[in-house]
Parts: sequence; structure tokens; C-alpha cells
Amino acid sequence: MSKAFKEHNFMVVDLTDKVLVHTPVPKAHHAALRSGFAGYPANPRWNVSKFRAWKSGCQLRTALARGEMVVRQVDSMLVPATEQEEKPNQLETVPQNKRFRFPVWSKRVAASKQLA
Repeated sequence: MSKAFKEHNFMVVDLTDKVLVHTPVPKAHHAALRSGFAGYPANPRWNVSKFRAWKSGCQLRTALARGEMVVRQVDSMLVPATEQEEKPNQLETVPQNKRFRFPVWSKRVAASKQLA
């Protein structure tokens, strides 16, 4: 038998106006995630999914307070502290002479917006 793997669609969620995070939490539960990160108590009328999102927000807040996670200065993304240390090393290995090229589809979108 083959095993089916479910692919998670991670979204960028703004926990506060200055902190972002990648999470698989559905959009309907983002408010619960934010309230957990802000330190608000759980709503007793929430279903299990919203409570889990709230709990994830609480865990993110405690991890940030403990220093296990940090807010990256470049893009205000909440990342594990170990990932924050690894990123500068990876950026140094990229050659500086490479130029960024826009994908063809973005040029088409920009051109179609100018024509409209």
C-alpha cells in the first residue's frame, strides 16, 4: 500500500503589527492564534480547532519569551533561534554578481495592468 502524504499549505500570519509567522493554521482560526500570542484567555465557545490555534499562539509567545524563537530583523518573521543564526552564513555563500531576474509571468501581469 502506498502512503498518502498531506501537503501543508503554510501561510504568513501577522501575530502583531510587527511580528509575522509561517503557520499551517487555516485562515478562519487566525484570530484565535493572535489572541493566544497576545496572552488573552481561551474562549469557552471555541471548537477544538480554534482552541488548538490559540494554544499554538500561546506556545509561540512562551518560546519567544524563553529565547527559543526570535524575530528576524530583515522581514519581522518569527523564526527559531537556530535558524536565525544559520541564515547569515547562507547569505554570504550567494555570489554578489548574480542579478535578480523577474519571472516572465510577473512581467505579463505588470503589462496587463498597465494596459487596463
